[in-house]
Amino acid sequence: MHLKKVGEKIELQHETGNWPLIKEEGFSPVQITVAAVAACSAYVYAKLLDKKRIPYEDLDVDVSYEQDLEQAVHVIKKIDVNFQVKVAKEYQEKAEKAVHLVKNGCPVARSMHPDIQITEHVTFL
Repeated sequence: MHLKKVGEKIELQHETGNWPLIKEEGFSPVQITVAAVAACSAYVYAKLLDKKRIPYEDLDVDVSYEQDLEQAVHVIKKIDVNFQVKVAKEYQEKAEKAVHLVKNGCPVARSMHPDIQITEHVTFL
């Protein structure tokens, strides 16, 4: 990966188009970090559902986060990942159990500072 300072912003360079890492034009570096946790977690959750032979449809993810605004550096304090997925009633208990395995299987979540509280939840559609 390559990043370049372009004017007052930093861009992540990519052959299909650059990503401005500034919240006024896209997503801030903090938002990209949180999105990386959510995306990785979604890949892991989908893989767990497949591995456990749990049929599902329409996997969506909402992610929220909190920063410590009292400190000079506004570090991430909490990340909450909420999966929304369509799973038949008879598989929902297994799908609920699988969500608790996501964090240990996600290299991005495991790479975060241990003070950051990461939670995963599932809502069945």
